[in-house]
Amino acid sequence: MIILQRLLSRISPVVWLTLFLIGSLYYVWRLQQPQVLIDAVAEALPLQCVSYAPYYKPGMNPTVKDSFVDPLQIEQDLQALSKVTKCVRTYSVSQGLDYVPKAAQKLGMKVILGVWIGWVDALNVKELELAVQQANQYPDTVRGLVVGNEVLLRGEQSEPKMHEYLQWAKANTKAPITYADVWEFWLKHPTLEQDVDFVTVHILPYWEDKPVAIEQAVAHTASVMGHLGTVFKKPILIGETGWPSQGRQRFWSKPSAINQALYMRGFLNAAQQNHWQYNVIEAVDQPWKRELEGTVGGYWGVLDTDLQPKFSLQGAMAERSDGFKPYLVALVLALLGAAWGQYTQFSARHKVLIVLTGLAAGLHAYLQINYVHMAARNTGEYAMLGGLVLLGWALAWLQLRQWLGLKVYTFLEQSLLRLLALAFLLTSAGLAINGRYLDFPLILVCLPMALMTISLISATVRQEPAATFAQAGFWLTAVMGMMAANMAVAVAIMEPGNIMAWWWCGACGLALLVLPARSLQLGRE
Repeated sequence: MIILQRLLSRISPVVWLTLFLIGSLYYVWRLQQPQVLIDAVAEALPLQCVSYAPYYKPGMNPTVKDSFVDPLQIEQDLQALSKVTKCVRTYSVSQGLDYVPKAAQKLGMKVILGVWIGWVDALNVKELELAVQQANQYPDTVRGLVVGNEVLLRGEQSEPKMHEYLQWAKANTKAPITYADVWEFWLKHPTLEQDVDFVTVHILPYWEDKPVAIEQAVAHTASVMGHLGTVFKKPILIGETGWPSQGRQRFWSKPSAINQALYMRGFLNAAQQNHWQYNVIEAVDQPWKRELEGTVGGYWGVLDTDLQPKFSLQGAMAERSDGFKPYLVALVLALLGAAWGQYTQFSARHKVLIVLTGLAAGLHAYLQINYVHMAARNTGEYAMLGGLVLLGWALAWLQLRQWLGLKVYTFLEQSLLRLLALAFLLTSAGLAINGRYLDFPLILVCLPMALMTISLISATVRQEPAATFAQAGFWLTAVMGMMAANMAVAVAIMEPGNIMAWWWCGACGLALLVLPARSLQLGRE
């Protein structure tokens, strides 16, 4: 081991930094390379119907009391959606959404009108009466009335009570009546079929109890539909199906822009071939849902919050489309570093180290800021994730100072090492205890871990023992790293198909080696 370390220490940090930079450049470049996907057949377009909720603007949230949607916004939204579909499904008629049928009629669109059924019977009756009134007022626009969405799944009403609501609706409107729930709950409550005109089921491969990989997702949907066809006699509408473009991987089910496009293309082809009736979730990304479901909850839309299409249904597609922006950020940091190196008259080797570090830091900073904006749901999470970014930059700065032969702030770096070990521990604990809606923040720790690893393997081997274990914080750092690694392993074992969980496990394992070793190294300096 000592021989290997001596050999590695002879390789200059410049070489290791160059390799790390090349890897980072390749990663960013690879994400922007178009990939050839299956095309949706022309006959499958446009989309039959999409779930429409207007709560995509900053601060909008349907769970906030007295929320109200401007009719002008509804008209503008439907105008944008009319380019991708001729039908929208809503989930409520309150908060101004009773205007949707009127706005849709102007555009020649259809509406599957939703009736929100919750805990309070009085509110449910009021909602149901307004929805029936709208269905009767716009009979040529409202193609169906969905009385309740996943009510039995949430446990907010009983099956007998749902029979009452459905029967009242059928008695007071000629619009077709249905109830919507995940397909498993329809199998648990098949008697509801007698009070509906068609059965509305939700099939979401990502959210299954046993999540499905993208390669088998469409086949899974087809299998479920085949089974439901043997159970129910009335027509079946797939009330929700889709795939998220961002968020936490669950088992084999990975959110990504390409996977979202891949599922939609494959599903549309299967729907065309099997003559399925369907509604896609959802029209526009819903940032407010991230509070309930984590990052992934906000990224199911076919349009982004600027009402622009997130993916195409034909042709090649890339995971990201950042263009030259990440490279420009890297170049700016490198030029600032070069100017600093020239001003302080560092040696040529040190100037190269500064420029390489600036390039790597710039690329990672771009990805880190993008990640924090995507994953942080509130002020507290912005503070925690942003703090982790700043912690990584501070450690990177201290590593650079060491390479440049500048003063080493031992106490400061020891403190930062403990904070990073604590961050690994808290993240792994959160993922192990209640990680359904938590992401793996790998991009936030890559830069400091890479630079510290380079610093360790390129350091001169010293034989003298360290007499300051306790003072240097070695044991505290080591214990936190061990606990983080153990919990990360537990998460990976619970989700054996989750590649991100295994990557996080690897990052914690590296931290278990690097952070105490760096702490020990500081104790010797």
